[in-house]
Amino acid sequence: MDIRNRRVLITGASRGLGRTLAFAFAAAGAREVFAGARNAKDIEKLKSAAAAISAPITPIKLDVTSDDDVNATANLGFVDILVNNAGIASYGDPLQMNFADAMREMNVNYFGALRMARALAPAMIERGEGVIVNVATAFAKVNLPLVGTYCASKAALLSLGQALRAYLADKGVQVMTVMPTTIDTEMSRGADVPKMTTEFVAGEILRHIREETIDPPIGEEAEKILEGLLKDPIAMERMIGQIRA
Repeated sequence: MDIRNRRVLITGASRGLGRTLAFAFAAAGAREVFAGARNAKDIEKLKSAAAAISAPITPIKLDVTSDDDVNATANLGFVDILVNNAGIASYGDPLQMNFADAMREMNVNYFGALRMARALAPAMIERGEGVIVNVATAFAKVNLPLVGTYCASKAALLSLGQALRAYLADKGVQVMTVMPTTIDTEMSRGADVPKMTTEFVAGEILRHIREETIDPPIGEEAEKILEGLLKDPIAMERMIGQIRA
């Protein structure tokens, strides 16, 4: 897909990868980028940053766990590219961590993406074109126990993307789930593992949108994980399984 002159909506765009993606799409020639943020302070910061460089970014109030916020996005006019980026992560042993935290991960990381797809896919189907990009992780393929329930929610997101692709492929709507490893953001502050910059990951996501790739790994570490799973999945699980809280 040619990104130029497209209208894009990004969830979780107030900081981290989502914010970088908003400005990357704008720099790539997108007509308008709707940048979803949950609170007024973040919306104002996005407005100021966008205005300073005359970027075509329109911050909007969007909490993906709110049916009202999500349903309102269907009234924005056509959206060519939906990026389900909003996500949260909790650390710890799934048997001992706060159960409410695990529930919230599923609500944001999985059900939030499903809500957004249900809100925006019908208009894409009607036009016969569109792209839905889900931001997951390579650890959706093999669980990183340091953030075990987060990885489980992203595994659900990866599976959801496959289901959406099955239903939407013949409607002209592309669905891809991108799989980076750890990105250097506030979310990963507690993880002592190699990290990629948001700029690198955003650039790779835009490249894969242009190339219409199916569920690409992002970065060398992600590529090694997927290769390792093909060669010896048990060995890969045991190696990754050593990284615990």
